[in-house]
Amino acid sequence: MNKVEITVFFAGAFYEQDREILLSKFSNVKFEFATQESLITFKEYEEKFKEFIEGKNFNLAIVEYIELSNIIEYLPPTTITMLDTHDLVFEKIKSFKEFRVDYDGVSLSKKDELEIFECYDYVLLIQKKDFEKVAKEIDNSKLLLVTHPPFLEKISIREICRVVGYVASPYQPNIEGFKWFLDNIWPVISSRYYLTLHVYGNIGGSFVSVKNLKNITFHGFIDDLQYAYREMDIAINPVRCGAGLKIKNVEALGYGIPLITTSHGASGMEEVASKAFLVADTPIEFLEAFDKMIKNVAYRTQIGNAGFEYANTHFSKEISYGSLLNVINNVQVGFNSEFSYE
Repeated sequence: MNKVEITVFFAGAFYEQDREILLSKFSNVKFEFATQESLITFKEYEEKFKEFIEGKNFNLAIVEYIELSNIIEYLPPTTITMLDTHDLVFEKIKSFKEFRVDYDGVSLSKKDELEIFECYDYVLLIQKKDFEKVAKEIDNSKLLLVTHPPFLEKISIREICRVVGYVASPYQPNIEGFKWFLDNIWPVISSRYYLTLHVYGNIGGSFVSVKNLKNITFHGFIDDLQYAYREMDIAINPVRCGAGLKIKNVEALGYGIPLITTSHGASGMEEVASKAFLVADTPIEFLEAFDKMIKNVAYRTQIGNAGFEYANTHFSKEISYGSLLNVINNVQVGFNSEFSYE
């Protein structure tokens, strides 16, 4: 098996307990932290990276997010460079504007974004639709489709549906979509059926005013995400804007949890909409989707099974990382530590 040395130069704030967790879970990865317990500007990170990289050589460098692209000028010319996009900025800006959601990220036109892509040897795209869009614009030999492999654990569908679950960060599209769900859908659903809504993740801080409702529980950040999904009978993701693949949707499918999301949430997985999950864009459509699932355990089981099968066949580690590993394995490196799909 091929082996590689991996070094992560981390830009965000971290605490000592974060270091302990990382070292315990990734003992063969070297971590370098740009700062401690505070955020820094892109310019400050650039300066710290310049100091870090001096005198060092890496065969391959993966840059997380296009905002950090300035650092590639400090890499040796022999270093193969990759950009992990996560989403397309120009698509995200357009979507935010449509739903009047505040956008505070980097502003790039389509032309600007594609020109930055051309500066890299490879560009990683997280979903098929993005890959196809970019492939029409630039040399597709430098494009790699690298999706998100979820944890795969088929959970048994309970006969009685009691718990609706939502996992989210305080990302603006999550907040906008969840507020819309609470205002337009949840009051009717919770009065019609004996259900509780369990919310996991730091999004709860944006909904302090509804925390006292008896049928909604905000758990905040939890270490064990598997626990959250095991507790759910139905997963929701009412996101209406943004870009990229919706990871929480892929995660729900990976557990075989019946999922209700929006057309936007289904982006990149449209071919199995209404088969592996249900799509709803209006309050009436959401109510109909809940009715179908809650009243018919056989149907709920069918949707959950189809979702798990889709995740297993389209988002396995081998499929998600295959093209990336092919490139890495062709790079001449000094092998020291085990590298695998794990």
